[in-house]
Amino acid sequence: MNIIEFNPWWETGSIDREIKSFKRRFLFTALKNCLHKNQIDIIIGLRRVGKTVLMYHLIDYLLTSGINPKEIFYFSFDIEKENLDRIIKEYEEKILRERIKNKRVYLFFDEIHKLKDWENKIKVLYDLNPRIKIVLSGSSSLNLMRQSKESLAGRAKFHYLSLLTFKEFLAFKNEKIPQKEEYEIYKRKLDILLNEFIFKGFPETLQMEEREIKEYVRELVIERIIYRDIPESFKVEDIEIIKILAEYIFENPGVILNIDALSKELGRHKKTIRNALNYLELSFLIKRVSNLRGSFLATSRKNRKGYPLHSSLSLTKDENKNLETLIRSEINAQYYWRKNNKEVDFILKKKKDIIPVEVKNKRRIDKKDVKSLIKFCSLFGIEKGYLINKEEDKIMEIEGKKIIIIPITKFLLFEL
Repeated sequence: MNIIEFNPWWETGSIDREIKSFKRRFLFTALKNCLHKNQIDIIIGLRRVGKTVLMYHLIDYLLTSGINPKEIFYFSFDIEKENLDRIIKEYEEKILRERIKNKRVYLFFDEIHKLKDWENKIKVLYDLNPRIKIVLSGSSSLNLMRQSKESLAGRAKFHYLSLLTFKEFLAFKNEKIPQKEEYEIYKRKLDILLNEFIFKGFPETLQMEEREIKEYVRELVIERIIYRDIPESFKVEDIEIIKILAEYIFENPGVILNIDALSKELGRHKKTIRNALNYLELSFLIKRVSNLRGSFLATSRKNRKGYPLHSSLSLTKDENKNLETLIRSEINAQYYWRKNNKEVDFILKKKKDIIPVEVKNKRRIDKKDVKSLIKFCSLFGIEKGYLINKEEDKIMEIEGKKIIIIPITKFLLFEL
């Protein structure tokens, strides 16, 4: 593809009108504020979450700020796996009419991980041209993070673009995000919207019906990653095991991933199972949650739980599991806790604070529902924990521990 086709603003002075009309992701503000910084900004995230649109919105911001359109260059390596030196030379000779090292130009490279040896090529480009600004995107965290760790040390900052959060969902739907004191007025409507949001984490699915959403997620996200992205990025030949494990986790959110048992049942070597799970997680399809034992330095690689990255990917009809998956995604939980017959769904670490979070798909909470939270708080010397439920909004004080019982929507809007 000719580089001119990637950059219509060189002729029109503007990005595509339809893309311009799309609502901006919340991450836009942070990235906009990075455009003046002398660093490489790398946007990572699952397919179809809006990384490309976010790049176009940053380009739109530059254009409306008075930047010369010809000093903004966009190229996608998802479409064309071109040589970086060649496209830069073509841009300099045909459009800029001078070397990029002489100007403040903005380079946007989409799906950069599909360019062979991209991290070293970007490093050289950055080091030889100190005035340029580089923004990259990619859907494969393994290649983007591992390979760039050394090559781009001190040069790059990663920005994770998640699926829509509940707040973003409301904003995209033009629904009011109430103040905390207004919550009771809007609670009923928020509950209805939450039921819709559970399976609408992708921006393009907001106007779709349930059947359309399932097809969209299967064909444009899951199958593209399993049959195209993973083989390309990780040189995997046994695609069947990738598919089997993905479906297993999508159908059983929160399932304990027993490598030995999976190896025997599926007839694959344990290393094959581990690698397949790594590829699924590093491609943003699943998230594994580790068992917190004595401390955050003593988490167990055994008995990790597997979740779809977001409830939009879930294939179960179990409301409890879908809600648990959604909460895990919203709080980006990486740990859970289990000891004997006691278990807490998620454990968060925020700076010096440890926060246990339990999810109950119930309308009424009693003392037995908080036993695991009380046990965890006692063992770890924690003063409070959260129990997320459908209706109740109260505080229980038991054994000197404060358990904040809070409705789902209130937690998502005001406690994160």
